[in-house]
Amino acid sequence: MRSDWDWSPQFSKLTDDAGTLDRPEREQQIPERQMGMNSGWLSEIEANAADGRTTEARPTMPPESLSRCRPTFQFPKTLLLPLLSCVTAMKDAGWLSGAPVRQHVVICGFPRSGTTLCQLMLESCLDNVATSGRERRALEIARCGRRTHSVIVTKRPKDLFLIPEIQHWYSQRGTEVRFLLMHRDPRAVLTSKHFSRPDEYFLSIREWTHYFAHWKWSVGLPDVLSVSYEDLVLDPDRTESRIRQFTGLHGGRPFRDFQRHVPEGFDLRALNGLRSLDSARLNSWRDEAHRDRIMELRTELPQLQESLVMMGYESDNSWSHDYAIPAQSPVAA
Repeated sequence: MRSDWDWSPQFSKLTDDAGTLDRPEREQQIPERQMGMNSGWLSEIEANAADGRTTEARPTMPPESLSRCRPTFQFPKTLLLPLLSCVTAMKDAGWLSGAPVRQHVVICGFPRSGTTLCQLMLESCLDNVATSGRERRALEIARCGRRTHSVIVTKRPKDLFLIPEIQHWYSQRGTEVRFLLMHRDPRAVLTSKHFSRPDEYFLSIREWTHYFAHWKWSVGLPDVLSVSYEDLVLDPDRTESRIRQFTGLHGGRPFRDFQRHVPEGFDLRALNGLRSLDSARLNSWRDEAHRDRIMELRTELPQLQESLVMMGYESDNSWSHDYAIPAQSPVAA
């Protein structure tokens, strides 16, 4: 499924109710410890999610330059948006031929945390799902995407900021939505580079703090499953089992065989090409080339230690001893 439409949360209010759909039964018991996550903290969040609530208020929306929530005008596509939305709504209502959406799987979370790898695994290994092969806005596809399959998969890290809006959209139509919330060791995220800017770190410290605030809040929402990049690489079979149980999507091929079934036209640039799963690079943040960056994180990112413990990557701050800030010599009188 291909589309270049942009969408904004300000248009996400629905005026009709298409009723409800029967949802497949889910296995209710969640494993006590998700790999890469602190079990006690996560259990508390999940308990709150079971009651449909979180422990704190929704964080403030990041600046538009980061969140990219508002639509970008594209001529003539933006002008055709109302017409496409009407056509899509009629297909979902069964008034026109097409496949009404039964479920939308939204992959979002921290940039450079495996969102593209997760998308590649799902699009390569699941049967009978609408895919895009690249980054797509969930609300854009929800409102005016082509209806070729009853199950849709989209990936866009910034959809982390719009989870309540996406949930609201589908709740009004009785359609199931599932969020795969990706995360990765913050030190690895903040020392990662992207093909678009190969000479600089992709995510700034300020940007990361916005993602962390929304990730910490969103992981406690209903219909959200936290998945770590490390899980995808180290234990794809167990991660696949968790995702299939969470979404109810079965059939197709094992996730570990994704390389053999890459869809034609899939954008592999964010992965630096098609590669096998490589655990050797999980701790690349320890490379000497990133030492100054890690030192900067220690001084400029107060939430770093909190996030490492919260996500289960460290139990204390002993790792930081290798990055101790040298004491300044007293100035001679």
